[in-house]
Amino acid sequence: MGLTRQQFDYITNKYNNKRLENQIKLTDRIKTVYEKVPEIKQCDNEISSLAIRAARLALDGDTSAKDTLSDDIAKVSDRKHALLLANGYSSDYLDPIYDCPFCKDTGFINGKPCECLQKEVVNDIYVNPELMEVLKRENFDTFDFDFYSDDYIDETIGTSALDNIESVVDYCRYFINNFDNKYDNLLFYGAAGSGKTFLINCIAKELIEKSYTVVYLTAVRFFEILSKHTFNKTNGSGASQLTMHELLHCDLLIIDDLGSEMKNSFTDSALFDCLNDRLIHQKSTIISTNLSLEELNESYSDRVFSRTIGGYTIFKIFGDDIRIKKKLSN
Repeated sequence: MGLTRQQFDYITNKYNNKRLENQIKLTDRIKTVYEKVPEIKQCDNEISSLAIRAARLALDGDTSAKDTLSDDIAKVSDRKHALLLANGYSSDYLDPIYDCPFCKDTGFINGKPCECLQKEVVNDIYVNPELMEVLKRENFDTFDFDFYSDDYIDETIGTSALDNIESVVDYCRYFINNFDNKYDNLLFYGAAGSGKTFLINCIAKELIEKSYTVVYLTAVRFFEILSKHTFNKTNGSGASQLTMHELLHCDLLIIDDLGSEMKNSFTDSALFDCLNDRLIHQKSTIISTNLSLEELNESYSDRVFSRTIGGYTIFKIFGDDIRIKKKLSN
């Protein structure tokens, strides 16, 4: 997962707190149940005594009573569960409490990261809270095809805005559903207000929920981070804490609004190096831009343009300005 020591300590402390909070919750449950149903406390004491006796016999090499003691423990446990049910509790009410029953809140299963740990890393390290709030509003559930007209025809493509966006959304869903099986990169271009960022947010939300590491950056922020790493500038806040390993090897890198940054020889070279490295390691990237393909070619070097054209599935997003339509409808 490529965590820094600080990030690893943060996640570890979070799991320690989970276990502590659940232990406190269980202790409170036990205290309440014991006061209400003293017979259950007696059952637990019997189980503890039988378990201690079995352990002592095992240490002495006497395994003959093992099966008998196991049967006795099972009988007492059954009596305890029956008492819990009779008093309005679930039979497992006094069992250990875990947020994740698979790794028991350790974050690992047989030495490998549990799915819950991967989600923690994604949500706490790679995804900022502001983006998560945006994704609650902008996702496939809230995507509205009514903003795309069937009468708006793009002459270069020869199809309507509605037919085009339906095809694009279908491909986006294919991209998401086959993220593990088919390597791909996406480039969305078109005028401002056509819905490119909204569409990117839809993809980001789906993949984040599938526990993929998604790094979302505006072009300005993307080049700012590259500059800080390249020129050894330090800044302790926000996305600047991303390491180059995370930037280059996250499952999905999103660069939104490419072309809005101030261009110079550094931005061109840095963009090529990042895109090229991710292509080599087959790590998916999504780029959105308000520039046309011709303007992209003019704004960046031939090798950058070649990387995007040759290694990306390209979609033009067009139609009426959705921002204006939303304002008019409110």
